[in-house]
Amino acid sequence: MESEIRYWPRIGLYVSRTDAEEYIAKSGGAGSLLDEDIEEFMPMSTVSPEALRLEINSLFAEPFSQGELSSENKAILGAISMERNRIPRIKELMAEGVEKSEAKEIFEQELNEYVRGTLGLPDETDAEREYRLKYEDIHGGEEE
Repeated sequence: MESEIRYWPRIGLYVSRTDAEEYIAKSGGAGSLLDEDIEEFMPMSTVSPEALRLEINSLFAEPFSQGELSSENKAILGAISMERNRIPRIKELMAEGVEKSEAKEIFEQELNEYVRGTLGLPDETDAEREYRLKYEDIHGGEEE
């Protein structure tokens, strides 16, 4: 499997050739950056798809080598893993006697705590709690 993936320093993740091609297709060749001083988006050029493709071809021409994932990318991958296991975790809680709605709330709390902890974010602020409660009130606690 190591021959099928490579660590791509540009994005800080391991990718397959398919993943890399999807990234290239989505990245386009132009973008804009918000200049907060004047509150306007300024055009900026990005790396062309052709240059990215050359980079990927070079990357896959070399043997597999380890790369270091940033703490942010590790947190994202961990959250994705937790989300993939959402249903089994909720069912596990329900098997322990927790009501379905409460099991869903527990999972969300676990996910939030994981993300906050791995990214070094503070606990939920009063404003965040207020907005979360308003959202739950508007949507009746239902997920979209």
